[in-house]
Amino acid sequence: MKAVHYLSFLLGLCILVQAKVLAKEEVNIHLSKKADTWYVTYTTNTLTDRIAFISNPDDARTKRWKSTNDEFEVVYDNKQEFIQKKDGKAFSRVQLTLTPTYTHLPKSYAPFAPYSDGGALIHTGRLFACMNRCDEDANGGQLQVEVEDNTHIIANGKIYQQSANWKGYDDGQYVYIGRQSPIEEDTFIAVVDANLPEKIKIPLNQSLPKIMAFFESHLGKYSSNVKPMLFASYSNTSGQDIQGGVLPNQVFIHWNMNNLNERLKDEDFITATLWTFAHEAAHFYQNSPLLGKDKSESWIHEGNAEWLAAIALRELYPEISESFIAKKWDEAKANCIDVLISYRLADAADKGKYRPYYQCGMIIHSIIDKKTRELSQGKYTIFDVWKDFKNTNRKAGKNNAEYFWAATDKYIPSDVKQGLKQLIKDRLASPSRHIDHLEAL
Repeated sequence: MKAVHYLSFLLGLCILVQAKVLAKEEVNIHLSKKADTWYVTYTTNTLTDRIAFISNPDDARTKRWKSTNDEFEVVYDNKQEFIQKKDGKAFSRVQLTLTPTYTHLPKSYAPFAPYSDGGALIHTGRLFACMNRCDEDANGGQLQVEVEDNTHIIANGKIYQQSANWKGYDDGQYVYIGRQSPIEEDTFIAVVDANLPEKIKIPLNQSLPKIMAFFESHLGKYSSNVKPMLFASYSNTSGQDIQGGVLPNQVFIHWNMNNLNERLKDEDFITATLWTFAHEAAHFYQNSPLLGKDKSESWIHEGNAEWLAAIALRELYPEISESFIAKKWDEAKANCIDVLISYRLADAADKGKYRPYYQCGMIIHSIIDKKTRELSQGKYTIFDVWKDFKNTNRKAGKNNAEYFWAATDKYIPSDVKQGLKQLIKDRLASPSRHIDHLEAL
């Protein structure tokens, strides 16, 4: 009898676990485009009083999403956006039209990054929803995308024709929907807006394959089964915004401005754009998915990506990059010193400050690279340090500073390593003198 009761308990537990998993997937998302109108349709397996959104940076949906049925409304309540029926009755299906223009969201990526030919990037994380209210562990949703003939979908490292479906997770991804033919290489897929000014479009088209090949040659093949996606979109509309970033397996940048040609007169504008793509491409090839779990150790991957971007541009474009890199270095050093006067680098994340990890991190990795090259007489570089770090924490199952410093043991002198650790962990009497001393060792 006890065995029977125990079996019943296990079966009951399995049912509860399965029910919880299913509950998280009960809101299905259908995205479609017909003519110039974008639609999102939500369906649920059971009746619900409300549909809630996982991401709620502000109340923009109440202004930009309109139901195709007047019985529904999008409301903002206690810092949370919901879809509900005006009469309060339960429902299992609702369809809304979307506003396919760029809008800035606080601490979040824009829901739409339009291409000038009518196509667009759509941020799927903006679409993720739950029944009634989202729990803290709510994570993604089931997506189906359908488009008209002669339109394709780029998502998950693939090019789909007319329809695609998948389960999205975490922050989601940008999905391209449009008719522009992508650049498809063995190592990536890219869509660079055809109507970008030639002065920036040509360098981007030529540079993306070079940058990806450069990092593959130094750090090994990209390990994910999902091919990297690179997007550059452009809206020649009123505005002065540039938004770029990285989501899993993709890098993107969007120009929302009507003075891009004017901005291109700045000799550093194109180099800065190439730097952005090089930094994010470096993240692809760093190949350490657990990096970033501890925000206070962001100097490891962000600082490394900054310095690797400098190395890539210096090798691929020495004629335009030297003065730019010098400016970036001086700026990084000055800002790092200002931060370290006020607080420890290790404390920056607790203060909500992340730029210091890029800037001080760039200084840290550049010093490691310089000392590695000097000690080995040019045989080894920061790339070798990073490859050893990857191999170490692949075996250990961890990504953190302890394993990174262990990887530097055979490449840099112990006094340099100790000084760099102090740069991160200690309150320094004179950060400027400390950095100068490390460079001179």
